[in-house]
Amino acid sequence: MLGRPWLLALGQHTPPAGPRSLRWLDRALAALAGTGLDHGERINVATTLTGYAARQAALAHALNSAAAGDPIAGLTEYGEILGQVLDPDGYPELTEAVRANAFGAAEEWIDDADFTFGLDLLLDGIQALIDRRCDRGQH
Repeated sequence: MLGRPWLLALGQHTPPAGPRSLRWLDRALAALAGTGLDHGERINVATTLTGYAARQAALAHALNSAAAGDPIAGLTEYGEILGQVLDPDGYPELTEAVRANAFGAAEEWIDDADFTFGLDLLLDGIQALIDRRCDRGQH
């Protein structure tokens, strides 16, 4: 999607309708066949993963496009600036996260490890759902 940013501007708020997006959905449903998930759950899994990837790509594109004219070049600088302007009384958790360097040391806005972390989180949840279905004998 980052290689074709115009895709990000297309109707992300509508269900798949074009032949390629329908084929992708069909392949995703096929990949989830035999998992114990019903058709509705499989569609929800596919659209959740698609939504995650699209949102992360849109964020990366927007931040990288803005970076040329943005004085804040990446996460490291963003964390430093937040550390200077946050009111610890109004934003206690965010202040603590900044002090703990939670935004990381990435010089760029988007770090592959961040994407992978979120994807792993989603996939682990999907696996837990599949395991629950199997434990109930629904597989």
